[in-house]
Amino acid sequence: MEIYQKIDALHLNFGCSIHEYEGGAGLPISYSDRLTEEINLLLNGCGLFDLKSCWLISLKGADAGLFLQGMVTSDVLSQKIGEVQPSLICSNKGKIKHHLEIIRSYENEWIVSCDPGEGRAVGTIFDNYHVREDFKLNLLNSGEMLRVDMLGPQVENSLTKLGYAGENHVWKYEGKTVLSVKFDLGKLPRFINLISKTVFQKIFEQILEQENVGLTGLEAFDEIRVLEGIPRSGEDYTEKNFPQEAGLGDHISFDKGCYIGQEPHARMYHRGHPNWLSVWLNFAEKINLRSGAELFCEGQQIGSISSTGSFSEDGICRGIAMIRHETAKGNKRLSLTIDGPPVIEFDALPNTIS
Repeated sequence: MEIYQKIDALHLNFGCSIHEYEGGAGLPISYSDRLTEEINLLLNGCGLFDLKSCWLISLKGADAGLFLQGMVTSDVLSQKIGEVQPSLICSNKGKIKHHLEIIRSYENEWIVSCDPGEGRAVGTIFDNYHVREDFKLNLLNSGEMLRVDMLGPQVENSLTKLGYAGENHVWKYEGKTVLSVKFDLGKLPRFINLISKTVFQKIFEQILEQENVGLTGLEAFDEIRVLEGIPRSGEDYTEKNFPQEAGLGDHISFDKGCYIGQEPHARMYHRGHPNWLSVWLNFAEKINLRSGAELFCEGQQIGSISSTGSFSEDGICRGIAMIRHETAKGNKRLSLTIDGPPVIEFDALPNTIS
């Protein structure tokens, strides 16, 4: 698609490595030697994260909310218009299949943003379960809207310069529709923007003309979300995991009615606990940690590291690991070798399910 090529050309001018997904939509991964600059933008300015590779699936109609309520782990009917809710599609056995971000755009419309590369599978699941309910499924990427996120303390100021007034999540740019919804990344301000395809490139380029605004990729995004203790699908958890193992308490409701995978979730929540648990690591900057490394406690291998960050605060870096439940509920330090010194501390993730 021509718009994909034009936007990717902007990334390539900065030496960006791009992962291309189905249909030619690229996800910017890293920009050669700009990581420190990108992190600075995210912490002090406004970073532009191109997520046009996320498929946007609209469910619109009288039964859209009830249908979605039975498909995903979160309570979509309690969402206010203009709110975002992270959610999951799980298997009948309760394990995670897909991570989603769901926007309630209007009274009877929800827009499901799928992780890159997962849109077709999510759309197929919805289509297979949609029988007689009164609503329509629509893939917005095919002709209507694309996604770009803006992160950092100056994000709202940057949007205001484009015409966003902050009173309504739906606004117009040159007569075309834009949806801007606030969805902070931990403590870091973030707006998800769904932009009409006809003005996507113009808005994209106009944002980049602003002072203290620049392109950021997945590598920089990962640095911040690890710093904030936010696990990422495919990195910190997979289809082998339950939501309880991955620390996704903000993705799941234990109060709403039935949905796919609800029974095993309820049993684990009320009667037991998972075998594994994701935790938030603290380690000295001088310690060389890497994703995939095994972790040990009292001479036993008890888990492994899934994400690490290189950004430090007061000489301390952060990481995410999945370790055995009995160790996670203790108060012991972890080692990098079976007989090595215990040098890594850990805390519960912000959204651990208790």
